[in-house]
Amino acid sequence: MSELNEQTNFNKSLDLLLEEANLNGAARLERYPQRRFFGYFCSYFPEELILAAGLEPLRLLPEAGNSTPAELPTYCCSLAKGTLDMAIYGKWQDLVGIGFTHTCDTMQCLSGIWAASGNSQTVDIVPPVMLNTSGASHYYLAEMHTLLEALMTLTQQNINEEALLDAMKLCAYTRKLATELDTLRPNLPSPLVSAILRAGQVMPRSDYTQALENCLSALKGIALPPVNRVKVLVSGAIVENDSLFNMIEDLGGRVVADDTCSGYRHFSGPTVMGAENPLSDIVQRYSAMPPCPCKNRSLNERMSYLCDLAQQRHVDCAIIVIRKYCDPHAWDAVELSRCFQNNGIRTLTLELEGADVGGQERTRLQAFLESMIEDARL
Repeated sequence: MSELNEQTNFNKSLDLLLEEANLNGAARLERYPQRRFFGYFCSYFPEELILAAGLEPLRLLPEAGNSTPAELPTYCCSLAKGTLDMAIYGKWQDLVGIGFTHTCDTMQCLSGIWAASGNSQTVDIVPPVMLNTSGASHYYLAEMHTLLEALMTLTQQNINEEALLDAMKLCAYTRKLATELDTLRPNLPSPLVSAILRAGQVMPRSDYTQALENCLSALKGIALPPVNRVKVLVSGAIVENDSLFNMIEDLGGRVVADDTCSGYRHFSGPTVMGAENPLSDIVQRYSAMPPCPCKNRSLNERMSYLCDLAQQRHVDCAIIVIRKYCDPHAWDAVELSRCFQNNGIRTLTLELEGADVGGQERTRLQAFLESMIEDARL
């Protein structure tokens, strides 16, 4: 009976995570009518402060399809265009506020346009670009204090140290579970892991943590080493659905390392508990996250980190995903590709308008992965 209950619990929890990943927060009002959600765009926006304010962090992801609202030029990424279009049509009206992180010019401009549109209250944070320069931590801490004040004004309630510590403990435990899942990635279907990690950014965190905890032991039990699959590292920005991961799996690949903003990179980095100074510890955590193209600590740190990750996961090749008109990732891709190639890692660069992959991408991916399979036979 105990085994049957465990299996039932696993099935229910896994179904919940996959449903939430598929919905990307669209059914939040029906599923969680007592919760208040706060939207955000970037992994550098501190979830701990949102949770401490009594709100649920919701990563804003665009719907499938291309849209270009009149408020934005055509040469903006589909993340900005799609989410603003959804705002214009009232898809985010229930949110208590929207958090913007200054990562690129498009996001900075989008914040101003969003605020001017009157669709919802906006809150901004501007982390340092160079995270370890002299004065960076002092400046970052000042930004955290400003953000904390803004959230208290928005919610009309005080955020005390106890609330911050509780939020930090929840986030630390969630990231621990996500790290355990990521270690299973080579032995689980690529879209399954991708979906479970994305669910952790679009549903209430306590519910997510409980569901993931219920799933992990069973997932460990069904994890099997892949047979004759090309081991792939994927790097890129937002991937709001599993289309790419499904295609890689269908064509004989297996994503064994995920460096995407909406994948494991969102959860990675050091764990801090905030025993001494909660805000300083939060600054330390976000300053020490694996580097992305928008933030760094040294010129070559990101390249070294990803090449080390590729070696640790024994990857056969890398796929760099660029969203059309995303300048930071486009600039990063050239040097990253060169670094991979210099380390003997064959690399494919894919430019996508949105997250969906079609016939052209399938042709390129198939040729790339088949060449890897053929080389392995020789």
